Amino acid sequence: MRKSFFYLSFVFYCLAWFPGFQVTLGEDRPKSRVTTAGNKTESVEIRDFEVRVDNKPAGTHRLTIKCEGDTNEVAFQTDVKFDFIVYAYVFKFRGKEVWRDGRLEQSEIRCEDGGKKRTMALKTDGTVQQISFNGKSIPANSQCVMSTAYWCLPSEELRGKPFAIVDVDSGNTRSASLNVVGPTTITTSGRSLTCHHFKIDGPSPAELWFDDRDRLVRQKSVEQGHQMELRLKDIRFSNDDK
Repeated sequence: MRKSFFYLSFVFYCLAWFPGFQVTLGEDRPKSRVTTAGNKTESVEIRDFEVRVDNKPAGTHRLTIKCEGDTNEVAFQTDVKFDFIVYAYVFKFRGKEVWRDGRLEQSEIRCEDGGKKRTMALKTDGTVQQISFNGKSIPANSQCVMSTAYWCLPSEELRGKPFAIVDVDSGNTRSASLNVVGPTTITTSGRSLTCHHFKIDGPSPAELWFDDRDRLVRQKSVEQGHQMELRLKDIRFSNDDK
């Protein structure tokens, strides 16, 4: 996904500053909602990020995460816009992923990049995984563990060795490794979060920080010589929205 945000390098010098975000993080983690059917626990969490390029605000990225048992579903919503005198560059990223037992099971991505549209889909049926890009089937060398959306960590037993990863920008799969940097503290809106810091290689190298729930807090990468960052600004739960 990071490759597509800034297709032309010259646009970085025309970034317009966006207003700051008002952020409130509760002192305690809200309790999950409990459904009556089968006594399964279900929670909905919303994470809002600021997209920054060369340390300048450039857009927003949102994760909406739903959990039920060992299944996690996340929806992505990213909006970036650059206004010029005679031209406006618009990037929109929409999609969802379904994870089960700590690994990717399904992905549906739609993207509009400077007027060009593309789609990527991944489906898993047992040991068979099918990937398509712009409606065309792409052979997968091995079953993918995660995608370059990087919203969460795979299960702990999968992290210690190379695994297959699918690039959401192309549908191609490659081997990637997660390298542990170590624990660190990130301050978000005046609150300190204990995070796990990793570096990942493969089709989309990045530095990644995850909290104690294995969910993304910060992402840094370099694209065409420019620093790109996703910076967590707000965490809230569905029962907080009136």
